[in-house]
Amino acid sequence: MDLRQRRRLQTARDIQMAAVTLALRHGLDCTTTDAIAKEAAVSTRTFFNYYPNKEAAILGEALKIDMAGAEWFIGSTAPLPEDLGLLLGRLYQVAPVERALLMKILEVVEENPSLRDMFHVRGKATADVLADILTARLGEDRQIEARLLSDLAVRALTEAVLNWAKDRDMRLDDMSAVITDNLRRVARVMT
Repeated sequence: MDLRQRRRLQTARDIQMAAVTLALRHGLDCTTTDAIAKEAAVSTRTFFNYYPNKEAAILGEALKIDMAGAEWFIGSTAPLPEDLGLLLGRLYQVAPVERALLMKILEVVEENPSLRDMFHVRGKATADVLADILTARLGEDRQIEARLLSDLAVRALTEAVLNWAKDRDMRLDDMSAVITDNLRRVARVMT
């Protein structure tokens, strides 16, 4: 990541931290984009260059699976749980979130049903992209399996992230193994 990308990421995180801090302090309804911008020491215009609204600022950047970066996954012959663990675990390696910030985000999300809904919509978007990647790997005749597996894999990712947020001994490098383990555990129940 070059200097410009690091600065952009830092500004996005500063805005996110300000949004989360204000939402915890005053409640989501009383938190405005102007107040968030002021707290983050940026202009309101800069705020909107990063996020469309305060809810998006609280949740931060959505996870994005790069189709081009997933070519190795599509062509792999390794076991699917391991490959899914690697593919999804890498999402948090690219722009790691701080554990303390994640805990605060989860607190705000828990208190606000609209944020929970937005969080689930983002998860569904990630699952849809993953379903396309899985279909490319498994074949067009297995689209149903790809969609079901993508939903399960995103849920396994969510559980791994929640575990990481609560377990101070777990490292982000452990994410892939935890996702893989979650998927294997479900497979054992199914057989």
